[in-house]
Amino acid sequence: MTTTQERIQLIAETCSHDEIQQWTGDITAHDLHAWVTNELGSNMALDAFLAHGPLQSKAIAPACILHIVSGNTAHAAFQSIIRGLLIGSHNVVKIPSAGLAEFTDALEHFPDALRELIEIRSSLEQQDWSRADVIIAIGSDESIAAIHQHVKPQQLFIPHSHKVSIGIVYDDFEAAAIHAARDVSLYNQRGCLSLHAIYAAGDSERFADLLAIEMEKFSQSNPADTLTASEAGTIRNLRESTRFCSSNGPEVKLWESSDNLNWTVIHDSSAILKLSCLNRCVYVKPLPSELDTAILGPEADHLSTIAIHPFTQENAVSLEHLPAHRICPLGQSQQPSLFWHHDGFAPLASLVKWKDIG
Repeated sequence: MTTTQERIQLIAETCSHDEIQQWTGDITAHDLHAWVTNELGSNMALDAFLAHGPLQSKAIAPACILHIVSGNTAHAAFQSIIRGLLIGSHNVVKIPSAGLAEFTDALEHFPDALRELIEIRSSLEQQDWSRADVIIAIGSDESIAAIHQHVKPQQLFIPHSHKVSIGIVYDDFEAAAIHAARDVSLYNQRGCLSLHAIYAAGDSERFADLLAIEMEKFSQSNPADTLTASEAGTIRNLRESTRFCSSNGPEVKLWESSDNLNWTVIHDSSAILKLSCLNRCVYVKPLPSELDTAILGPEADHLSTIAIHPFTQENAVSLEHLPAHRICPLGQSQQPSLFWHHDGFAPLASLVKWKDIG
């Protein structure tokens, strides 16, 4: 049985490997100490009974966590497993049927003391469901609903379902276009934190023009992934339908990479939020004077992150009425802080229970 201090050191050393750091970011032992302290009140909360008002209390980690991860990106898998390892739980990880090589291959860099706390499954048996104290599920709304049917009353269920993120640009278009190109292009929009649309104040068509330039620059230094035939066909269909719409009026305009499918920018005068077809295809829209869920439409209920530029406290607070759980600077949507509340959940505090004496 390792202590929190020992696990912190092992995790920090593990996350220093390039193959893992690209998915977790730069995580230090100091960061992990601060994270545990911030959520549990003390970095000793899992190891000893500590004063809690008139009581002595200790955080109790679940004996087993079942992580059911999606195949969109490896980010969520690494984030989820690190949380389980940090609190000292045993972790069963159900990967997609198509595999998740970025995650499973990286496990060779985990030291034995952590690796022995991880089991990988390509399919789940009844015993995997029944032994879990906590079930964390990442996937589509349909997948989450199917998983929920397996959850027993005594098990804690933490769902991370379909989410979409957007950007908002108030001013300083040139700098904002650079940041937005990064937030749209990284990981080919396969994660919940990828931007599908950007709302620009003022001359939104000019911003779309600047964004197209920066999308091309980013593509040259960060080439897009190879597309499947289906993905390529979807982008071609989107471009053709957009060209048709643009020929019938000024409401829609298209910018596209030349001789390839590397990126697509569509200016659409409608404020309704609609999903991109992914793979670096993004909508630019005029920013309404009042932005609310009625204007954004049904997809607003699935908002995860709003990335804004310029990032000020005033700008951020003005958007707190929207259902997104995170408002961050544009250019950082894909790199959340270790301390963020994933879909509103406190990542560590939501996993533990407490034992009181007194």
